[in-house]
Amino acid sequence: MSDGGTIKKFSNGEVIFKEGTPSDAAYVIVKGAVELTKDSKHGPVRLANLKAGELFGEMGVIDGSPRSATARAIGATTVKEIQPDLLLKGIQNDPELSSKVMGKLVERLRTADEMLAKAGVSPADGAMARPAVAKPPAPAATSPAPKKKGFFARLFNSDKGREATYEILVADFFDDDSNNVTNTFYNALKTKAEQVGGGLINVRKTGSAFAVSDFSDTPMIWGQVKSNAQRWLKELEGDLLVWGEVRARGQTAHLRMAQLHPFRHERAGNIKPCDAIDLPVDLDDELKGYLYGVVIGAMVPGTREQHDSFEGILGPALNGAGDAMHQPLRDLDDEEHIRFEMGYANLQATCATYTRNADYFKAAEESYIKAQRGLRRSNSVMLEGIIKRHLGYCQSAWYDLGGEKNLLEAAIESLRAACTHFHRDNFANDWADLQSSIGQLLFKKDAIDDDDKALRESIAAFQNALQIFTASTTPQRWGEAKHHLARALQLLGSQSDDLEMIARSAEACREALAVRSKKQTPMLWAATQNNLGSALFMLCQRTKKPETAEAATKAFEAALEVYEARKATKLAQVTQNNLHRAQAAALNLGPAEQSPSEDNDSFSEDAFDHDDEPHPS
Repeated sequence: MSDGGTIKKFSNGEVIFKEGTPSDAAYVIVKGAVELTKDSKHGPVRLANLKAGELFGEMGVIDGSPRSATARAIGATTVKEIQPDLLLKGIQNDPELSSKVMGKLVERLRTADEMLAKAGVSPADGAMARPAVAKPPAPAATSPAPKKKGFFARLFNSDKGREATYEILVADFFDDDSNNVTNTFYNALKTKAEQVGGGLINVRKTGSAFAVSDFSDTPMIWGQVKSNAQRWLKELEGDLLVWGEVRARGQTAHLRMAQLHPFRHERAGNIKPCDAIDLPVDLDDELKGYLYGVVIGAMVPGTREQHDSFEGILGPALNGAGDAMHQPLRDLDDEEHIRFEMGYANLQATCATYTRNADYFKAAEESYIKAQRGLRRSNSVMLEGIIKRHLGYCQSAWYDLGGEKNLLEAAIESLRAACTHFHRDNFANDWADLQSSIGQLLFKKDAIDDDDKALRESIAAFQNALQIFTASTTPQRWGEAKHHLARALQLLGSQSDDLEMIARSAEACREALAVRSKKQTPMLWAATQNNLGSALFMLCQRTKKPETAEAATKAFEAALEVYEARKATKLAQVTQNNLHRAQAAALNLGPAEQSPSEDNDSFSEDAFDHDDEPHPS
């Protein structure tokens, strides 16, 4: 590549290429310097200053996408323009060059994320909107165009993609110069998958380190991990990404994992970017079984085929991981031991969730409590918060499976304790998630208590969550909190005969429907329509307004349509019964002085007392 290219010269401030324009060449700086900036609603954000010898503009050439930034000359600058075919040929034929280009790209992406974050700009804010283009008439039916190779596939000249139901990707570990540890962990996973995975699991290496090398636990880093991991997994057709770093002078490995489709809501055993696993680098058979188990437990089934087969691969994974829990691990320090215990507890909780086996929940609770006892030898506030959160969701799920009332109370206590570690000031969204979960548990507690204390605390918890969540920044979580707030307001308003509170419930439902889509989340949309119908029917009973009864009828009809289409028989039956009552009220309700039908008093509150979140299995 050093022999090709065209020399071009630019004066100070002159634009070399502009963000959003076609990527028709890459450049190497011969003399001078280049500034890269990105447009945002807050103005240009400087991403990097590049010096002589550096390559830039290559990402769009490799990926085939428009320029992601604007390049300007700093002072008198000379560059060499390299055509796409020459660049790609050089990368594909020279492994050392390929590795250097990849390393620079990863470093530049990480630096760009940090610069955007410091400027208070998210990647979405920084993205440049493309002008709308009129679509040509649709051509006659023909065979689909071949799928265009994406960024990483083009970079490594690889067509290799999905080969099995589940694809696990292993990135090169940091501080593992010879890749010995990376290869050891990759080979362990690959062998175990072939032995006990039933032909459903394929393990692949990415051939490069992950884009985020920072393992500190802050919301900003977690956000970078999530976005970069999903980008990698989508491009490389993977379901789970495993990466890590070698620590303790080469004695231990610190692992993290991220999914292609992480859960939108909390569930027992769910792995997040803050969850880590520590293992000795020397893996015996028992530790290999543990590694395979915790990695399988971290996966989230996304397709129907994955849902149908997931329980079948969890059993062997759990069985193989258990043997390692009885051996001494002298290479691990106190906090690493705790994370080792946590990994197994999360696997147990995941198995319990998908098999609906209460014994697994009991075992998981015991493992979390064992890990919690280890905190006496550690000063990690973050680790304590993570354990409390996992423990609370485990106890909550166990209660839902038919556990005793004390489990519900223990879950509330555990999540409240987690809130003191995931403090609102530093972990706003995590704190709000916990508040929303606490509100749901308190709503359940109200059903078995003699007073309305838990119900009022439930409302307060949802209102806490809504101080953080907004319709614009976190629409799904805001809609969920509004939906559950509406249920609690509706129930308390009905019990206290408070017309204003019931009206607030109806308004909260309407607000939730502004962000819940029938097309994208039909069951959640239907649940909120159902709650709206319930609130409007209660208002109809008290205000005797025919228009309110008609509005309730429409809301129930909307919910019923979705339930029947999705074959949610139980929910459809409850909604059908309440629809009949609302229709009767709309027909029988006369002028204001006329009493409503006596049958209206038998309205079933079951319509808004169901679990509207489908079980993951």
